[in-house]
Amino acid sequence: MDKRGIALVFALVMVLGVFFQFSRMDGFLHLSPLRNLALLPAMEEQGDAVAQARDRYLILYDPRDVGSVFARHRLAKILAQQKKDCDIASIYADDTAVDGGYRGVLLASGSLERVACLPAVRQYAAAGGTVAVLMRLEAADGSLPQDLLAELGVARLGGGKTVRGIHLWTDFLFGGQGASFGEGTVYDTVCTEAQLSGDATLHISAADGQPLLWEHAAGKGKYLVYNGSVRDDKTNAGLLTAIIAHCGAEDIYPVLGTKLVFIDDFPAPIPEGTNPKIYAEMQLTTEDFYRQRWWPYMRQAAKDFNLKYTGLIIESYGNQVEGPFVPPAGSRIRNDFIIYGRELLDMGGELGIHGYNHQSLAPAGYNQGNLDYQPWPSQQAMAESLQELRRYVEDAYPGYEIRAYVPPSDILSPEGKAAIRQVFPEVRIFSSLFDGVAPDKAYITDFDRQGDGTYDIPRTSAGYMPSRQSIYEQISVINYIGCFSHFVHPDEMFYVESQDKSWAMMEKGFRAFLAEMQARYDWLRPVTDSECAAYLDDYLDMDYRVQRLTDRLVLHCWDFGHPLRFILHTDKTIGHAEGAEFTRIGTDCYMIETQSAKAVLFWKEEN
Repeated sequence: MDKRGIALVFALVMVLGVFFQFSRMDGFLHLSPLRNLALLPAMEEQGDAVAQARDRYLILYDPRDVGSVFARHRLAKILAQQKKDCDIASIYADDTAVDGGYRGVLLASGSLERVACLPAVRQYAAAGGTVAVLMRLEAADGSLPQDLLAELGVARLGGGKTVRGIHLWTDFLFGGQGASFGEGTVYDTVCTEAQLSGDATLHISAADGQPLLWEHAAGKGKYLVYNGSVRDDKTNAGLLTAIIAHCGAEDIYPVLGTKLVFIDDFPAPIPEGTNPKIYAEMQLTTEDFYRQRWWPYMRQAAKDFNLKYTGLIIESYGNQVEGPFVPPAGSRIRNDFIIYGRELLDMGGELGIHGYNHQSLAPAGYNQGNLDYQPWPSQQAMAESLQELRRYVEDAYPGYEIRAYVPPSDILSPEGKAAIRQVFPEVRIFSSLFDGVAPDKAYITDFDRQGDGTYDIPRTSAGYMPSRQSIYEQISVINYIGCFSHFVHPDEMFYVESQDKSWAMMEKGFRAFLAEMQARYDWLRPVTDSECAAYLDDYLDMDYRVQRLTDRLVLHCWDFGHPLRFILHTDKTIGHAEGAEFTRIGTDCYMIETQSAKAVLFWKEEN
C-alpha cells in the first residue's frame, strides 16, 4: 500500500474513533437541541371584538334542593366555558320573564308543579323555544296534568326506580350512537318509570330499556327530558353539554379538538431478569419484552392511530423519601433512558416527569397505606429528590425543557406542587385525573389555567382494556370539551388487576379501544401535553359571536393564536365555507376549524 493509501486508512480510523467517542459521550444530544413543542399552525389575523350579544339561556332551579343547586352551578359553568350567558332564577319566583330571546330554558327540577312561571315556560315552548327538563319527573301521584305530560311526550308515569348502565340509541351525543354498557357496572341513577308516547324520540335509555333522555315536539318548539338524577361526579358533563347544544337551531360551541396519550413510568428503570408471567407467555426476559414486544407495539399503534405520546420519567423505583438521593448504579438504566427517550421524541412525542421515584409527593394522610407508599417527611425532602431528578434529566438531555408533570398514582399535595415549582419552575402543565372519589385523595381537576400560569390537563381514561363504561365516559368528555386523554403503563400486565390477562389479550384490547375511538372521532388532532396547553390557552382566551341568517351562519372570533375548533349542531347541510374548513362528524353535527377571524358557512340549497 502506498503512502497515500496508508494516510487515507489512518484518517478513516481517526474519524471513526472520534465518531464513536463522541457518540459515547452523548455528543449528538448536545448538537441537536431537543424541543418539546412542534410548530403548531399559527393565525396571523387575530380578529376584532364584535359588538353583539352572546347566546343567552334561562336556568330555573330549586334553591331548596341540593341536587338542583348543584345542577345550576354545573350548567352555569358549562355555559361560561362556552362563552355563553345565562340568567338564573328560582322556580318559586312568580315574576320571571320567559321571553323568546332565550336559546333555551334549562329547568333544573323535576317537580314541575312547583315552578311558578310554568305557564310562561309552556308558552315559550309552544312559540318555538326549547325547554330542557334536567331532573327526573316526580309526579307519580298524578299531580301533573295530563295535557302537560302529553307535551312532555309521556303516556304514563310511574314511581322511582334505580337503573344501571347506558344505551345511546341516537347520535344525540355526537359520535356516540350505539355505545352502551351495563353488565356489572357500578354506574346507576334513579329515574321515574315512564312510558313514552308514540311520537317521542328516545335518545338514551338505561341498560334495561328504561327511558333516560327523550325529545318531544310541542307546538312550534320542543321539550328535552332527562329522566335521571343529578350525579356528584363529572360523568354527565357531556350529556348536559349535548342538551344545551340541542336548544334552538344552529348551536355552536368551542372545543379543544385534541387527543393525548400518556405513558406513565416511561422511560423508567426496567427490571433485570425474568418475570414468570412474561416468560410463560413469550419466553422473553423483562428487558427483551420491553424492546421486542411492548415498545414496537406502542410505536406501531402511534402510526396506525395517529398518536403522539407524552412519556413520564422516573429515575428510581425505590421507596426512599429522605436524602441523600442518588442515581441508579451502572450504565444500563441510563442508556435505556437515553435510547427510549430519544425514540419517543423522534416520534414527535414529549418527555415530562413523574418523579425521582414512584412515591407520591405528599405527607401522611394521602391514602399511602392503601397504596403501600411512604409519606414524605417534608417539602424539603421532596425538593431534594427532584433536584436529583433534574440533574439526571439534564445530564442525559442537555437543554431539554421539561414542561409536564404527572403525579404518581394521581396524588399530589400542595407541598408537592410547591416543590415541583421550586425545582422545575419551567413546568407548566399538571396532568392527573378529571374525575374520581374523595377517599382516594387524588388530584382531580378540570381543563383549566391557574392564577400562577400553570395548566391542568387531566386524563379521562386509562389502561389497555378500558371498560365499556370508560368508553362512554370518553364520549361524554369529547362532547363536553372535545378532548381524548388516555394513559397506560408499560408494566400494566404485572398488576394484580391484570393477573387474568395475557399480553396478547392486552394488545388486542388496546387496538380495539383505539380503533373504536378513531372510528368515532377521527377528527381529533394528536398533541403532546405542551401542545395541548397552547390550544387550551386559546380555548380560555378566545371569544366569538354568531350571526344566524337564512342562507348562512357567520362566526366572528378574536383573541386567539391558532386555528380554533367548534362543534356545530344543525339539521341543515353545509354547502361550502369561507374562512373555515368543515367536517361532518355526526348525524346533525359538524366540526368547524377556523382559518380566519371571520368564518362563513353557507347552507346547501334543498331541492
